[in-house]
Amino acid sequence: MRSVRGARHASETYAFAPLLDAKGAGELLGVPPSWLLAQARVGRLPHHRLGHYVRFSAEDLREWLSENRITPDPIRSAGSSRAN
Repeated sequence: MRSVRGARHASETYAFAPLLDAKGAGELLGVPPSWLLAQARVGRLPHHRLGHYVRFSAEDLREWLSENRITPDPIRSAGSSRAN
């Protein structure tokens, strides 16, 4: 049987990591679930809404953390380490 590039068989399963509720995502990030839900409500945090349920993807949160990381400003860091 010849396979076609990019074709998927009906028997293949599409596995993905389970979504986290606010409590699980809060434990992952070390923040209260209420903070996560408030940030999701105003659109500051990636989330999935399944009816009235709010769920979070660990991968989305990892990406969000990376994109929102604050790094030290080299000029300020160098200036603050000097003795006066």
